[in-house]
Amino acid sequence: MYKMPGIDRIYDKIINDAQQQADSKLYEAALKVDLMRGIIDEKLHDYQHSKYSESENEAKSIISRAEANRNLEGKKQLLKVKQDMISEVFDKAHKALMELEDTKKLSLYAKLINSCLQKGQNEIILNGKDKAGFGSQLIKNIQKDLTSDISVFLSDQDIKDDFGVIVKNGNIYSNSTFASLLKYMKQDLESDVMKILFERGVQS
Repeated sequence: MYKMPGIDRIYDKIINDAQQQADSKLYEAALKVDLMRGIIDEKLHDYQHSKYSESENEAKSIISRAEANRNLEGKKQLLKVKQDMISEVFDKAHKALMELEDTKKLSLYAKLINSCLQKGQNEIILNGKDKAGFGSQLIKNIQKDLTSDISVFLSDQDIKDDFGVIVKNGNIYSNSTFASLLKYMKQDLESDVMKILFERGVQS
């Protein structure tokens, strides 16, 4: 799978931001628990000695529930940060792909097309802008290395609202639009993010 130059730096930045956000939320929750603990401790001193044991148990129960709630909120915050981070990564990656120069698109498209060519006639579908800009050159570049049992031609159809390529051979479509490529990356990306965010032992 083609990996865009610089995407690792995008991942690292967003992951670092996510960790900082998660740590901040956990710290805030911890402060709230500590404040509650202090209030409860002050309350204990006001109880009469005869009720001290009962009050202490009640206070411990409240603190325990507060700490459990802190852990739950921490998990929720980490999950939200993870989801927000992944969305931001995909948005930035898609935008970067859409802004590729024609020379880089030409090279990328050739690799994507060559990876899914089959025997017979292969119809190459592009975005209208790409087709007008370098469609003919793309076909010429691909034809140079083809065997006699494989042919390619530029389709009259256009990809709408996205860039990338679609290769049609008979009734078989190989979709390599940018949105599809990023979708295929999603599972691996989520696994990497989950590992980093939850390396402290917090489970989703």
